[in-house]
Amino acid sequence: MNLLSAVLLAVLAAPQVEVVSFQGEPRVGEWRGLADGRITIVQGGNEESVPLSEVLEVRFRGEPTKLDKPSAIVSLWDGSKIGATQTQIVEKRLKLTSTILGELSLPQGEVASVRFSDRFDEDEQWTKLVDRDNKSDLLVIRKEQTLDYLDGVVVEVTDKSVKFLLDGEEVSTKREKVFGLIFARRPSNPKPPAVRVELGNGDILMASSLAGTPAGVSVTTATKTEMTVPLEKLKLLDFSQGKLRYLSQDPPRDVKYTRGIQDGPAFVQDRAFYAPELKPMGMRAFARGLCIRPQTSLRYRLGGDYRRLQAIIGIDESVKDGNGDCDLVISGDGKQLVKLRMTSRDAARPIDLDVTDVVVLEIVVGFGGDAATNVDLGDNLDLADAKLIK
Repeated sequence: MNLLSAVLLAVLAAPQVEVVSFQGEPRVGEWRGLADGRITIVQGGNEESVPLSEVLEVRFRGEPTKLDKPSAIVSLWDGSKIGATQTQIVEKRLKLTSTILGELSLPQGEVASVRFSDRFDEDEQWTKLVDRDNKSDLLVIRKEQTLDYLDGVVVEVTDKSVKFLLDGEEVSTKREKVFGLIFARRPSNPKPPAVRVELGNGDILMASSLAGTPAGVSVTTATKTEMTVPLEKLKLLDFSQGKLRYLSQDPPRDVKYTRGIQDGPAFVQDRAFYAPELKPMGMRAFARGLCIRPQTSLRYRLGGDYRRLQAIIGIDESVKDGNGDCDLVISGDGKQLVKLRMTSRDAARPIDLDVTDVVVLEIVVGFGGDAATNVDLGDNLDLADAKLIK
């Protein structure tokens, strides 16, 4: 296939995207490319280019392709996470095969952890081990419901075994017995990534730079590793790094919830409980935010890094019975920042809160007028487009 054919094929298969900027309604149109510091889309037959300096996110619409479950999750120090069907470490390089990215070879020093398991939920024990200031590599093994580990140095990983230097002696363990590998922290001050690239299968790539190609985008990491992602595999290009952070991008540090009549979790991210998007009463739909049930407390650690918290507050329109009634209290370091009561009869309203120097943010949703009966039917409160601004 020549270059012209590739370009024509890419145009014919151009996905629908939503370009979100700091100001105004999102622009929706067909993707035309990324070049010269601008993103170009087609709206109603007319081309429109948006400077990257004004872009927060580009969301690719459509259903992601379903892929087989990976055999390992590789996490890099820059925040990237890649699902791998094959993983090896030989001569201080990690070689992996990704269904989307193909074959990659990375310096072992870029790798934070490799998790071998058929379970990839946020296992609390694993997270605690990863978050430690590890001075040596860890070989992690599951013993019934507990994770145990050995301190040492990872020497080699093959399909069959893991070689590990333990107290100066090399030992070999069957790979099937290894839950995961966690690597010693490398002291460094890497340049913050410019773009967070999310793929349709959940993989995350942190890019120092991004370039358009005829059929997708080329991602370059801080260590100059290049990866090409086809357009149809993209879910999100997030240019907000260093500018703002959506609350839904990170799980809360602490969740307290007393379940009422409604089944399910205390809250959901980037959707409503009964709809794929959040739509507060009287407002347009939002792809970002939280939908929260009563008797829920969420605590986030901000670390004093942000100036403002902005969101659209309202009962979600997917609740058809009109009985929604919630109290909302948002506090920073124990100081109340706002207190609202929202019902299905109320139009959603924006909030813009000063969170300068706030270390811990707490969001508490209560029953509102239903407090006497403790009935939570219809009480689904949206914090749509909830974002923290630096």
